[in-house]
Amino acid sequence: MIRVNLLPYREVRHKAQIRRDGIGAGLFLVLVVGLLGAAYLHMQREEERQRQRVEYMETAMQKINDQLQEVQDIKEQRKQLLQKLEVVEELQDGRSLPVDLLQTLGQAVPKEVSLNTVAQGDNGLDLKGSARSNSDISSFMRRLEASPLYRDPDLKVITNEQQNGQTVKSFELAVTLVKGAQAETGSEADSTGSGEG
Repeated sequence: MIRVNLLPYREVRHKAQIRRDGIGAGLFLVLVVGLLGAAYLHMQREEERQRQRVEYMETAMQKINDQLQEVQDIKEQRKQLLQKLEVVEELQDGRSLPVDLLQTLGQAVPKEVSLNTVAQGDNGLDLKGSARSNSDISSFMRRLEASPLYRDPDLKVITNEQQNGQTVKSFELAVTLVKGAQAETGSEADSTGSGEG
C-alpha cells in the first residue's frame, strides 16, 4: 500500500481556511464598524437637529413669555385707566351735585322759613333756622321729603324765641341725603346762609 502524506495538503487547506475566515472576519468587522459609524453619524445629526429644535423652542418660549408680559402690562395699564375713568365719571356726575343740593334746598324752603345754618352731618345735612309757626316747619319738612335728593327729615329741637319783637319758632332739623348724593356733600359742608323763597 502506498502511503500518501496528506499533512502538507491539510496544512495548506487549513491555512487557506484561516485566511478565508480572517478575510470574512475582517470584512465583517469593517461592515460592523461602518454600520456603527453610520449609526453614530446619524445619531449625531439627530442630536444636533434636536438641539436646534430645543434652542428654537426656547427662543420661541422666551418671545411668548415676553409677549405675555407685555399683555399683562397692557392689562394692568387698562385696569388702571378704567379705574381712573370711573373716578373721572364719578367726579363729573357729582360735579353739579352741590349746586343741585343747595338749589333743591332753596326751593324747599317756604317764604315763612329762614335758614341760619346749613352744615354737613353724619348722613346728610343739619339745618338750623326759624319760622313763624309750626305749620311752616311742617311744610318745610314735607317739601324736603318730596324732593329727589333728601329723605327722612328729622326735627330735633323746636323752641320759641323773640326776634325783632316777634315770637318765632327756632328749629334744628336733620335730613338724610339720598344714596349717591352723599359723595359730594363735603364741598358745601359747614356753609352758612339764610334763604327765603
